Amino acid sequence: MSRTPLPQPLPSPRPGRGDLAVAAAYALLVVVLAASGAANSGFLAEGHAWPREVSVALMLAACVSLLWRRRLPVVALSVAGPLGLAEIIGGGQISAYFLLFEALFAPVMHGSRRLARATTGIAIAVGVLAVLVTLAVGAPGPMVFVVVLVAALMLSTPLLWGWEVRHHRDARQAAEQLATLEHELAATRAAHAAETERRTLAHDLHDVIAGHLSAVSLHTSLAASLEDTTARDRSLRTARDSAHDALRDLRSMIGVLSTEGAGSQPAVTLDWPSLRRRLQGRDPGAEVRIDPAATDPARVEPAVQAALLRIAAEASTNAMRHGLAPLSLSVLVEGEAVTFELLNRRAGTEVIGSGVGRGTISHRATAVGGRASSGPVPGEGSNGGTWRVHAQLPARAPVPPTAASVPSSNQEPRS
Repeated sequence: MSRTPLPQPLPSPRPGRGDLAVAAAYALLVVVLAASGAANSGFLAEGHAWPREVSVALMLAACVSLLWRRRLPVVALSVAGPLGLAEIIGGGQISAYFLLFEALFAPVMHGSRRLARATTGIAIAVGVLAVLVTLAVGAPGPMVFVVVLVAALMLSTPLLWGWEVRHHRDARQAAEQLATLEHELAATRAAHAAETERRTLAHDLHDVIAGHLSAVSLHTSLAASLEDTTARDRSLRTARDSAHDALRDLRSMIGVLSTEGAGSQPAVTLDWPSLRRRLQGRDPGAEVRIDPAATDPARVEPAVQAALLRIAAEASTNAMRHGLAPLSLSVLVEGEAVTFELLNRRAGTEVIGSGVGRGTISHRATAVGGRASSGPVPGEGSNGGTWRVHAQLPARAPVPPTAASVPSSNQEPRS
C-alpha cells in the first residue's frame, strides 16, 4: 500500500534579523529625509499634495512591509509598491523612490520565478499606463518627458538589477549542485571499482586456488583408501604438486594485493594441461579434447581464451567435488564460435552448495558476450544421470570484459 507523501512545510513568515535591519534603515531614512525638507513637488497640481505627516505615515507603513521582503516578497510588492508610487505622485518625498526600488527588487530577487515574472509584467504595465495617462490629460511636453524618464529609470533599474543578481545566484547554486553530483558520482565510481576488483579477486581465488585444493583433498583421500603402493604414491605426488601450485598462485595474488602499483594482475597456474591432469587424476580414463585453435590468438582472442579457461577450471572443480566417473571435457572452435562442454556422471542425491561456482561460470561467459548453462541432462531421471556444463562463447568478444554480471536465476545451486 503506497503512502501519500506529506506536504512540505512552508517557510516561516517570521522576519529575520537582516530584514529587521533593512526595515529599520529605511524607516530612519524616511524620517531623516522628511526632517531635512528634501522633497519635490510631486505630479499633482499645485495645492493638491497631501501634508508631510501623511507622507511620513505612508512611508513608515511601507517600511513595515519590508520585514517580509525575503520570506514573503509579495507583501513588499503589494504594500510598499503602491504606497511608494502614490507618494511619488501625490506627496513628493524622496524616500518614496527608494521604497519603490526595494518593492520591485525584492520579488525579483527573493520570490519564485513566477512572482518575478509577474512583478516585471506589472512594472512594465504601470510604466506604460503612466505615460498614456500623462498624454491623455494633455500634460505639457516637459512633464511628459519627466514621467517617461522616471518610469524608465525607476522601473527598469530594480528589475534589471534583480534579474542579474538572481541569474548569478541561480548559476552559483547550479554549479554547487553539479559539483556535489560529480563528487557523489566519483564516490560511486570508486566504490564500483573497488567492488569490481573484489569480485575479480574472489573469482580468481575460487577458480584457481579452490581447484588446486580440491585436487589435494581428493588425492589425499584416495591415497588413504588405496592398497597398491605405486598408486598411493602417485596420488600423494599429485596432491603435493597441487598443493605447491596452490601455494604459488596464492603468493602471486598476495603479492599483487600488497603492491601499490595499479594495473598488475596475479600470475596463476592455469592452463589446459593442468586441467587435463586434474580430471585424469579423478578419472584416469577421462576424455579431454582441446581444439588447438582454442589456444591460437589469431582464432580466439586472449580475453575469450582467459574466460574459457576460467569456465573450464570451475566446471572441473565442480566435477571433481561432486561428480563421478566417467568424465569428459571438450573444446571446439567452429567459425566465430567456441563451444565448451563438460560431462560427468552424478550421484543419486545431488550436493547442494551456495551456487557461487555456477554463478562464476555464468559471469565468465556473459562477460565476453557468450552464455553458459549447467544442470542435469533432461530425461535421465532424478537418480543418477549425467551432469552437463555447456558454454557458447564468441571467438572475439564484442566489448571488453566487465566484472558486473548477474548469475542466471534458472540454475540450481551446486557449488
